[in-house]
Amino acid sequence: MGIFFESYQSEVCCLCGSGESLTGEHKIKASAIRKIFGRESMVIGTFDGQSIIRSAQGPKSEAFHFSARMCAMCNSARTQAADREFDKFHKLVSERVSEGEDPESVFDLAQYTVGAEAYLNVFRYFSKLLCCHVAESSAPRPLDVCRFAIGAANRNVVWLSIDVDPTYQDHREIHGEHKYAAHGGLVIPVDARTENPTSFRSSITLGAVRYRFWTKLMPISGLALRLFHRAFWDECHKAYQEALDNPLSDEQRNRLGI
Repeated sequence: MGIFFESYQSEVCCLCGSGESLTGEHKIKASAIRKIFGRESMVIGTFDGQSIIRSAQGPKSEAFHFSARMCAMCNSARTQAADREFDKFHKLVSERVSEGEDPESVFDLAQYTVGAEAYLNVFRYFSKLLCCHVAESSAPRPLDVCRFAIGAANRNVVWLSIDVDPTYQDHREIHGEHKYAAHGGLVIPVDARTENPTSFRSSITLGAVRYRFWTKLMPISGLALRLFHRAFWDECHKAYQEALDNPLSDEQRNRLGI
């Protein structure tokens, strides 16, 4: 076992590394999809005016699942409290957004005091999603994020920012209030000097609310990727070079949350 990472393996749990009783995990919770869309037809895709849009069968569609695997124990007992806390948290955040308030004011509530159990469980939920996105990209498993996600450690290693999704805003100006959900995949910024990855980042949008979450990589962690997980580092370096050749616009960066 490594200190910072374990090499990607397709047939082990992306949180604890077990190969027993593997299941799938939703990129966006089925209960959240049902709450947003009800029984209405859904389509899935990148709404950039160029990509092909396809129909989604329903909240349990395979299109909404990570290819990454998770063991039954992690998918239930170890992360259930985090799943339930996020449902409560999102309800409170959505109320603030609908009333034009700062969504991050939810952290002013007593139950979300830094270090409180409810606070940690909210961040454990985002840690789980981040680990799934990392595994979906065949990246090495970040051990500190995994341990935090399943409650094996209490040191929060994930950051969170909450705002109104810019894509939702654009469509609202044209079509009014509408039903929308999205995820941001995995974004890996790279240090221009060392050319090593500096963080793993992702996002999820439910209705108007966008949650951006990330974990920072220490310089030694980025170096560990370069030395011990070279194939993945090479992919990051290739993407970094392509980004230099074709830099993102400010609008694209805003939509990606970076």
